[in-house]
Amino acid sequence: MLEFLLINANTPYAIALTLVLILAVLEGVGLVIGFSISSLLDHISPIDLDFDAGIDVAQTGLTPLLGWLCLNKLPLLIWLVLLLTSFTLLGYSLNFLSYVYAGHLTSPIISTPIVLIASLFSTSILGRPLARILPKNESLAVSTDSFSGLSAKITVGTAKLNSPAEAVLVDQHSQKHYVMVAPEFAEESFSQNEQVVLLRKSGSIWLVARLEPF
Repeated sequence: MLEFLLINANTPYAIALTLVLILAVLEGVGLVIGFSISSLLDHISPIDLDFDAGIDVAQTGLTPLLGWLCLNKLPLLIWLVLLLTSFTLLGYSLNFLSYVYAGHLTSPIISTPIVLIASLFSTSILGRPLARILPKNESLAVSTDSFSGLSAKITVGTAKLNSPAEAVLVDQHSQKHYVMVAPEFAEESFSQNEQVVLLRKSGSIWLVARLEPF
């Protein structure tokens, strides 16, 4: 059994398994000494999303993808463990079935991309019910209502009144937030990389104005 786990074809999955064990040990030791790896990762993570899942994916760049992966729903440590565990189990399972039915193991060059994609789907599917049990820690959480008056930069698309674009802002804790923005008036539009100021929220969309230089 150990030989199968450590064989060259299973190297990526052995590494992933090792990382899971290391994270578990670090978190366990941290709890004993009063230091949480999970909280540290959540504090330094730049990912914090605010979007409506019903918005057209084609207009929103990476925002819905990160939300689909549950990165905004789970503590980052839990998300990493879930992804690595899925990658490990799916990788070993693929090679075990390949050995049983084909008589050989699948090369990592072929199996790793397939397993990684499958792991992302697995993380998304399993992460949603898990998030209801383990809500994300938000020790540095801020209300999205506090974004009013902050500046943001358009990252994807052109913001028009009925066609919002994605923008990124940085809050007082130096955390990034991705929001959907649209101009306050129909005659205005804001292109990618333009700086805008958030005025007020209308549903899931922030109405913005051009940030004039001082």
